[in-house]
Amino acid sequence: MRRIVNIVMEKIFNQKTPEQWLDVVGRKGGAFKDVPKKLKTPEFCLAAVQKNGGALKYVPEELKTSEICLAAVQDWAGALAFVPEGLKTPELCLTAVQKTYTKPHVYRPVLEFVPEELKTAEICLAAVQHPGLREYQRPGYIIMSHSVSQLFSHVPNALKTPELCLIAVQNIPNALKYVPEELRTAEICLVAVCSDPNFIPLQYVPEALKTPELCLLAVQQNGYALIDVPESLKTQEMCLVAVQYGGGALEYVPDDFKTAEMCLVALQDGDIIPPLEHVPEKFKTAELCLIAVRDPCLHSNRLHRSS
Repeated sequence: MRRIVNIVMEKIFNQKTPEQWLDVVGRKGGAFKDVPKKLKTPEFCLAAVQKNGGALKYVPEELKTSEICLAAVQDWAGALAFVPEGLKTPELCLTAVQKTYTKPHVYRPVLEFVPEELKTAEICLAAVQHPGLREYQRPGYIIMSHSVSQLFSHVPNALKTPELCLIAVQNIPNALKYVPEELRTAEICLVAVCSDPNFIPLQYVPEALKTPELCLLAVQQNGYALIDVPESLKTQEMCLVAVQYGGGALEYVPDDFKTAEMCLVALQDGDIIPPLEHVPEKFKTAELCLIAVRDPCLHSNRLHRSS
């Protein structure tokens, strides 16, 4: 029975006209793999990728041309991943890296798909200052945040200048991780620490550049940054600020600095509730314990700390 159904479905698919297939591919690029082989002509492939650049993934290798690949990346930059290495040119790569969208779209940095020998200062600059890097915070805009945070790792160190690094930490979460040690200046570290509260770049700030002021700014962005504050720089005031911006930071507060008020603030955070084991016995009141065992659904984690 299943075989009969498959045969019927195949006949239905094959009855589609080229125009109908293009309409289907326009809505879903992956549908190109179901297009009958006899319809996959150079002209049809070009029309398909013009409607949906993602269809390039399923275009037969022998039919991929410079024209078809360019049309694909002009529609969707991510199509660069499916361009044969021999057809990648500086112009094509720059087009892909600079691609912007006029409507909410899946944005993904494509510098990782640019061959090392084709990476230039112009291409790398275009990648790290792409307007889409900040758009991911806008409602309705979809972005692969992991690929964004990794973006600067795909810039060759030889092309990383102080100016480029400054732009990178302004636009890319966690970019400081990939800034060469010798280029991590006080200015760059300050910008990085204040750039995105969802990441904790303080761990990549050289110890010599960690000042009380910088560490205070870091915990104001994300309380869990307290884990990367040197013990000698921690103060009771700083620790109180940290638990206000992330209750789970109580774990990294020295016991000598903990107060009843601080523990209560931490447990009322509503972000991630620190285990009672981090609350000194003398502060464990009935009220405090009741808060600690509230709805576990409130336990979320904002500690974005890459290794």
